[in-house]
Amino acid sequence: MRIVRDVTATLIVVALALLYVDVVGGSNFGFIADARGVAATGLVLGLVACAIAGESVTVARPGTWRAIAGVLVPTLVAAGIVTVIINNTTVLAVFMTLLVVLWAGSTVHHLVEPARTGVTRPGPTHA
Repeated sequence: MRIVRDVTATLIVVALALLYVDVVGGSNFGFIADARGVAATGLVLGLVACAIAGESVTVARPGTWRAIAGVLVPTLVAAGIVTVIINNTTVLAVFMTLLVVLWAGSTVHHLVEPARTGVTRPGPTHA
């Protein structure tokens, strides 16, 4: 299931990056014409990705990456909302940077962290 989540996240980030380059470059090739549209699309696709991942948006388990993601996600959402409100490409750049950092960190985390298999370690069952 992890591979499905990572591939889905990668496709979303690539799609948003292409939209971002299109909007910031001033091209009219895409169907989204401004920073507001890119941020709104990113927020909606982010919700879709969370639904596909099946995990809570909150940081429930301890760990360094989960603590970092616990700060990145609300900051990312806030930057997206601010971009939708004020339609500013500078705030959109912050949104996209946070999105790429979150995607890259999550992907690396999934590669490094061993998958939970449900197998317990041998040893005493109580102390």
